[in-house]
Amino acid sequence: MIIEDIDIKRQISKLKKPFKTALRETDVIESIIVFIKTDIGLVGVGEAVPTPVITGDTVQSIVAAIQYLRPKLVEQKVSTDLLPIIQKGIVNNTSAKAALDMAIYDLLAKEANLPLYQYLNKSASAHKLTTSHTVSLNGVGEMTHDAVMYAEEKFESLKVKLGNDVDLDMARIHAIRDVVPDLKLAIDANQGWSKEDTSRFIDYLKYEHIEVDCIEQPMYRKDYLEMSNIAQSSDIHIMADESLFDVYDAALIAKLGGVSWFNIKLMKSGGIYGALQIHQVARAKGIQCMLGSMMESHIALTAAMHLALALNIEKVDFDAPFMLEEKTISGGITYDGPKVSLSEGNGLGIDNEKLLEALRDAESL
Repeated sequence: MIIEDIDIKRQISKLKKPFKTALRETDVIESIIVFIKTDIGLVGVGEAVPTPVITGDTVQSIVAAIQYLRPKLVEQKVSTDLLPIIQKGIVNNTSAKAALDMAIYDLLAKEANLPLYQYLNKSASAHKLTTSHTVSLNGVGEMTHDAVMYAEEKFESLKVKLGNDVDLDMARIHAIRDVVPDLKLAIDANQGWSKEDTSRFIDYLKYEHIEVDCIEQPMYRKDYLEMSNIAQSSDIHIMADESLFDVYDAALIAKLGGVSWFNIKLMKSGGIYGALQIHQVARAKGIQCMLGSMMESHIALTAAMHLALALNIEKVDFDAPFMLEEKTISGGITYDGPKVSLSEGNGLGIDNEKLLEALRDAESL
């Protein structure tokens, strides 16, 4: 199976309401979708999304990186040998790498007549996972309203976005816990706090007897040592997100100690190939893993779901499709409330013909 061409399309999907964190605000999901075409008619599909404040990737840089890597892939045999070529072919540009990586994996699994999760792990089985739902960073009233709404929609756990004002953040989490006393809560500060802020917030949780599952990325992503020190001195789990891009980050965080959770995201790891390396470090060091996501559409989340099943990761954060005004693809990841599953089919399981029909008005790049 030889790669003949790589097509690129840009899709903009509107959200029901703006998504806000301590780092950014957006009312759309911008997807760069790649189609890797082969000489035997199989087509692999992948997705990249720009998140400049986290990955440094913009729409323009993603497209440029894919176009730069294209000559290294076209006319090559589809094999696992292409995966390190994608990773080493250009520095950074992890979102572009992720799109190409998942499209290659889609092709490899299709060629093997297997769903991707079984291509990655022959003993893996399909089953439903349960996703959390994110509460965007807003005023106390809007955040409590959203928390109640998601509880009524049968979500069992919420990720609460904080990080722009630690005193207000204390009021936010107290109010949310009051209105949803039985739900699991996780905190995501998106690098918004200092070491002192983080310590104050943790002390507040203890004083008010507010239980949370973990605090995700409380401080700046390069503050590895400070985050490790906080984690070692706290009985609340600390999760690394923006600090964790590749296997080298994973090894450093594990060596420093304290951090008990990794949030693995394909847009940070450069795709499945890099995510598998991070997971190996986590297993060796006894660190638990969650499969998370940026503001991605069904394509990238389908790839992440396959990886979660292959690695037997039960904790996932795949809620972005709930925020979309409408679904644009057929096949792949499906939702029944917070319960997440995969449709049947080889590779990613996405219906490429219906996807192309949905993208008929999308910009070709």
